[in-house]
Amino acid sequence: MKQNKKLVRVIAIVLAVLLAGSVVVGALFAAMAEEAPARNQCELTMTYMEERQALHVEQRLLYYNRAGVPLDRVVFYAAPNMLRRESALMYENDDLERVFFAGYAPGGIDLRSVNVDGEAADYGFQGEDELYLRVTCALAPGDCAAFEFDYYLLMPTCGAFVGAGPEDVRLGAFCFIPGAYDGDFILKKPLPFTRWLHADAMDYRATLTIPEGWMVAGALNAENVRNFALCFGKRYRVTERETISGVKVRVFSGRRDAGRIAAMAVRTIEHCEDWFGPYPVKQLDIAQSDYPLGTLNYPGLILVSSGLMDDRDGLEKALRFCTAQQVFGMAAYVEPSADAWLSDSVCEYISYLMLEADSGRDAFLKAVNRDWVSALQLTIPGGLRVTSDASLFDSKTYDIVVKKRGAVVLHELRNAMGLENLLAGLAEFYRMGRDGHTLTEMDFVHAMDAATGGSWEDFLTDWVFNVGDYVEQRIDVYD
Repeated sequence: MKQNKKLVRVIAIVLAVLLAGSVVVGALFAAMAEEAPARNQCELTMTYMEERQALHVEQRLLYYNRAGVPLDRVVFYAAPNMLRRESALMYENDDLERVFFAGYAPGGIDLRSVNVDGEAADYGFQGEDELYLRVTCALAPGDCAAFEFDYYLLMPTCGAFVGAGPEDVRLGAFCFIPGAYDGDFILKKPLPFTRWLHADAMDYRATLTIPEGWMVAGALNAENVRNFALCFGKRYRVTERETISGVKVRVFSGRRDAGRIAAMAVRTIEHCEDWFGPYPVKQLDIAQSDYPLGTLNYPGLILVSSGLMDDRDGLEKALRFCTAQQVFGMAAYVEPSADAWLSDSVCEYISYLMLEADSGRDAFLKAVNRDWVSALQLTIPGGLRVTSDASLFDSKTYDIVVKKRGAVVLHELRNAMGLENLLAGLAEFYRMGRDGHTLTEMDFVHAMDAATGGSWEDFLTDWVFNVGDYVEQRIDVYD
């Protein structure tokens, strides 16, 4: 890096991590262990090297064994290694050139060291594409261990969830994250069209050093999140708005209409609060990004492509969906692949309810008939249903089956129980998930039952499995 280029430090909190020395680190972890936090704790000390398009990361993670059995290893996501080789990329052929708009270039993790409780550990990457990292340890039930990683994150010019563009750097699922444990460590391969990272909740504290003139979107402190994400870029301006309840919306963009975009997001958040209760984050950042395929959505951070910024209707629809997903799928957490419909079908329907609340019933029905009817009339090969695991779909089929047909299932539920009861059921579903456990389909049914005093399992099962019967019917107007 050029010697005359100044650096600025963005500091999340004043911590001992700003001091050097293993004694300080050991004392910090010892203090955390005495407090017995309910969640794993992760600290990240990061420096961006602009000319190398690399991020130096020192990661310290306090991991608790809550498996109920002794563990001889912990397996972590190493998702950025998807960038190591072209054959490992999750993107379909039609999207590949759009993601690697400057041509394919390799990236990934350059891992320098791994320690467990201050001692060098045995470790190795796993899987055909080295997407996971196994670290040997000895952990009795209830015990904790301090994992320390030193690595460089190499980021090619691309529009992936980890990568650099001409004006920004995206960091999503970029650090080592322990997989969820259920008899073994459950780790998912990345998907391009929906949430995929299956992990327990964790608290993050971070410091980040970036070149002067760059700005950070996303919170450097985050609690109770499954996927920690940041974005930083240059030539940003920040526009702020606030909801009636005090949720702050910040738009990172150089656009003149950034205030309108912030107002859109405020309105969608206020709908969520009116219907479901307190919004799960106190600050939501929306950052214009070079990501070319639409949006990336993380707790407290939405990344919007520059192209979508020019599409007012498309942008508003994306914001409706993404702000709803901060509630259903992130705060009220569902298994992101096997039960993806409990997030994406629900949020798709909520996004149309927001349109109805803003523009009226006629506008709602017009959009429903424009967007969903064609999806109902298509034959889908392979027997894929709304509830099928997201990993079985390609992006186009997922949009048709899970988002659009799934929204129709929610609409039929609304027609059967009434809008007020549906919203009350969704509010109960949100309440059930706020203690941090993973919600299931039966939780969804129980929430609807609790809100209405009825029994909805048979109704939902019938519609989830048979909404495809619309293929055989003529639909002039769907309402």
